Amino acid sequence: MLPDDCAKFNRWLCSTLEKFTLLPPEQQSTTLISMVCAASPESRYHLLLQVSSTLHKDILTLLPLELVEKVCSYVDCRSLLRATQVSQDWNRIISSLSAVWRSKCQRLGDTHTTERPIDWKARCVLALTLLESFRTGSAFVHQDVKSTCVTLGQITGIDHFQGLLLGIADDQVGVWSTDSFQLVGLFSVPYRISCLNAYGSHSLALGHSTGHVTTWNIKSNQGDCEAQMYREFRGHTGVVMCVSVSPEIGLLVSGATDFTARVWCLRGGGLLQTLLSHNLWVLQVFFPPSLSTVNVSCDRHSLVTVTRDHIRVFSWLAAWRRDSECCLLACQDHGSLETIDPCTMEIPLNYDHSVFTPGCHLFCGKLVYVRQSKVREDEPGNAQLVFHDLTTGNPGRTLFLGLKVRKLLAVGAKFALILLHHRHPYGPNLLVVDLYSGESLGGCYLPHSSERSRRKDRKNHYPRPDSRGAALEELIGSLRLKVINQPDNPPTYAGRAGESTNIDITLCNLEAVELISGGKCNNR
Repeated sequence: MLPDDCAKFNRWLCSTLEKFTLLPPEQQSTTLISMVCAASPESRYHLLLQVSSTLHKDILTLLPLELVEKVCSYVDCRSLLRATQVSQDWNRIISSLSAVWRSKCQRLGDTHTTERPIDWKARCVLALTLLESFRTGSAFVHQDVKSTCVTLGQITGIDHFQGLLLGIADDQVGVWSTDSFQLVGLFSVPYRISCLNAYGSHSLALGHSTGHVTTWNIKSNQGDCEAQMYREFRGHTGVVMCVSVSPEIGLLVSGATDFTARVWCLRGGGLLQTLLSHNLWVLQVFFPPSLSTVNVSCDRHSLVTVTRDHIRVFSWLAAWRRDSECCLLACQDHGSLETIDPCTMEIPLNYDHSVFTPGCHLFCGKLVYVRQSKVREDEPGNAQLVFHDLTTGNPGRTLFLGLKVRKLLAVGAKFALILLHHRHPYGPNLLVVDLYSGESLGGCYLPHSSERSRRKDRKNHYPRPDSRGAALEELIGSLRLKVINQPDNPPTYAGRAGESTNIDITLCNLEAVELISGGKCNNR
């Protein structure tokens, strides 16, 4: 185009634009449409490119990164992942928001803490995949672990550490590899085993029905496993129901049917303290993982005991090693047990007709346990999770579950693992529950050990146990008594209502004789 033509065209364009701007909006739209229709295809293509870049602005690429991070923090994790699939620019910008993805991971239950850089977006994807596997049940893989020794009968307790699974039965301990689930070790102990606790790297504490407590060193090498007794503790006059070890402060605590919890020196084996404030069997004992759980000042150790009617917390002065600037470095010993409080905190469990539910756990300074009352078989459950704050001593929030809980297995930052009572074959009774909403996220069917001993009637239904049979069954199981089968009259724990039950048992100690008289449970 010649210079004169260019100047003439520019004058015409300016004059046309001045007149165009004076037109009302309706006439402006009509003029534009007419001009587009009259334009050549090549002109229309160039117009499309120019209009798209002018009118269709990507707001996510134009906003400051701080504002994008603020907006994305209000978007749920699944929608945020779908937004990364819109375009490469969106994927690049959203994937770079590490703080947003980290907060999403925490809401999903991922409490991983490390100073190293982490791809939090990838961890969110893994967390969502795990939640989906909870819903479908694919997160739970059933693996039969069978013993190759006939003497290893019904397993009454299990624990694990560093790739080994340990199970107790009678006076034997079986050791399996968690990689191949093959039996790698089997050893006998001097007394009948009632409970166990694996601690440290390769150490095991066993409680016995004779009142003894023993500790063992487990050595595994290339598929072989050997055990050697390290120490024996004597003092209980009843069956040891629970045992817990804290290697950090060198203490072992045991609870028994003699209504006492005893604290022992792990290395020396001596009895350091006997806690006599219990009026029922001590069913669970443990040391809180944080030494400052009860007292924020970090100068006291603590211990938790559980009976059918109370949860009790005991504390005592700790012994700490300090540096030249009087800063706390590490715990030097188990502290002064002479200063142990009679009971720092006592939480009642049996008020308002509550039913004791096994499983008390400590997480982030809160005791978590189940409270529920007895209901009929055809009624829905009323279990609720209770969070008791140990730092203040006050009960915290409660979470209604509406289930019939058999045991609280584990508690984490976001979820809890709960075992329900048996409902119907292959129905989900192992559930993962959200600790904030109480919603069941999924689960699987876990067969109960009592199912094998229950006999069906002629209609192929399980008989409903009467109260006497259920009470006697629970007592026999807790005392580890031996049942003698008679060929003509085999014993049944869950007989039909109104039907007499004859069971011959061998009592293991004098206390069992006092608890059972003439086939009746005196403590019921």
